[in-house]
Formats: sequence, structure tokens, C-alpha cells
Amino acid sequence: MSWDDLRYVLALVKAGSLSKAAKALNVDHTTVGRRVEAIEAHLGVSLFTRTHRGLVPTAEAERLLPSLRDVEAAVLAFERGARAQNDRLEGVIRVTSGESFGISYLAPRLAALGRQHPGLTIELDTGGSILDLARQEADLAVRFFRTDHDSLVVRRVAELAHGLYASHDYLDRNPVPCRENLRDHAILTATGGADIVEAAWVARITEGAKPTFTSNMTLGLLEAVKAGAGIGVLPRYLGDREPTLRHLPQPDEPRESIWLTVHRDLQHTRRLRIVVDYLVACFTADRTALLGIGFPPT
Repeated sequence: MSWDDLRYVLALVKAGSLSKAAKALNVDHTTVGRRVEAIEAHLGVSLFTRTHRGLVPTAEAERLLPSLRDVEAAVLAFERGARAQNDRLEGVIRVTSGESFGISYLAPRLAALGRQHPGLTIELDTGGSILDLARQEADLAVRFFRTDHDSLVVRRVAELAHGLYASHDYLDRNPVPCRENLRDHAILTATGGADIVEAAWVARITEGAKPTFTSNMTLGLLEAVKAGAGIGVLPRYLGDREPTLRHLPQPDEPRESIWLTVHRDLQHTRRLRIVVDYLVACFTADRTALLGIGFPPT
């Protein structure tokens, strides 16, 4: 039995459905089903049961999973070790980040890096899922949270500040001094409630006013604010560069740390170091823009 067969079982355990496992493996769902059935026939045991929640591992599969995960860990460690030995500036570097920050900040900068090193192919994944660096789903993660794991190397590289913004058109219709009570205004904020740092801050300064519009994408909020729909919370680097928007200064504007995360086995790989060092230089050069420091009032 080969590892290539066994990884279909693990993918199905993780995904819970043939279609999701197929998407993760980049194959057709019938291939997943056929390979798993072949493994079951070879082992003489049933590995999955179909339920209303999807496909779940049987008791026999649960007993086999620890050994199977050990095999996976060994194969992945071997692959990472082999990749770390390759010192050439060529190949694929996979970067993962949140959707809005990835699109608005990382994409143009990583594309510019790709032009400097034509042997590299830089893939940017902004799908929203937290990709597993140990399973080589990505090589470098740019995140707004710190991942604590012995196998990962994490570096805090920047801070991102947020502020309130409104369009000049909205303010012409709804004048508001910078520190006025905002409860009676149309408030636009991020989806996620109190666990989103900027949403919690807006709830506090507006005395719990119910938002009239929310979005799970910062770029969606940006377009709503530009359209004059209300007062919205935006990252300073996005809001300050829009000539149609005015920043409304408020006390204790929230900040978030930006973390770069790589796997310990790959941290010294030359092509990965090129990307990490480049992004660190970008964050250093853009420090004032990310914090909203030094911008003239609009």
C-alpha cells in the first residue's frame, strides 16, 4: 500500500465529504471514492459510514488513524527536508493571507517580487481558510494572529491601525464633528461581532448602535463607505489613500499586529528567505501608511 493511496483516507477524514476531499486533492470526487473503496477492500475493513453529517470514520478507522497520521508526518517531514536542501531561486512559493489584505496590499507587492526573480512562481491564496504549513498547504502565512506551535517560526513584522471614515457626500448630508456621539448615524462594520477588534471598538464608541451594513470583507466595507452609505471602519492604509473619504479621528483607534509564519524546517530555504526578507522590507517602508501616521487631514 502506497502513501498516495493513504492520503485519500486522511483527506476524506478531514473534509467529511467526497466533494470537499476531491477539492483539497485537486481530483474528481469519483477518484476519491474509488481509491478509498480500493483501500477498504485491501484492508478488509469499512473505513467510513455515511450519516446526515456526511462521511464519518468508523471505529476501525479511528483505531488506524494515529498510525496513519504518523505516516503522514514522516512523509511530510521527508518532503520538507528535501525542499530545504534545494538552494536554487526557482520553483513555487505559496503565500496565504486574509482576502482583503492579500488583495489590496500583498498582491501588487508579491507580483513585483515575481518580476525581480523570474525563476520563482509566487502563489497567493486569499481563500479565507487557515492553511496548514506542516502539510505544505502553504509556505508562508501572513496573519493577524499569532500561531503557537513548536514546528512554526513566527515573527511580528508590523502593526495595522483602523479608523472611522465617511464619504464627503455622506458628511454633506449628515454633518458630524469628529468626536460627536455616533449612535444616530449609519454605521458600517466588519462581520464577526465582539471577537473582531475593530467591530468591538466601533460598538463601544457608538454605544452599541446596531450596524446598518456589515461585510466579512474589508474591501466590501470600503466600497460601501465610498458609495456614501454611512460611517465605516477601515484600515488606515486603505481609507487614507481614498480622496473621496474623510478620516474621523476617534480615541483609542484599534491596532492589529501582523505576523509572518513559516515552518521551522523551511525557514532557511533560500527562495523562501527572499520572500520573507522582501515582505519585511515592505512592511518597514510602509510603517507610517499602515498606522495612518503623517497623513494630512482630508
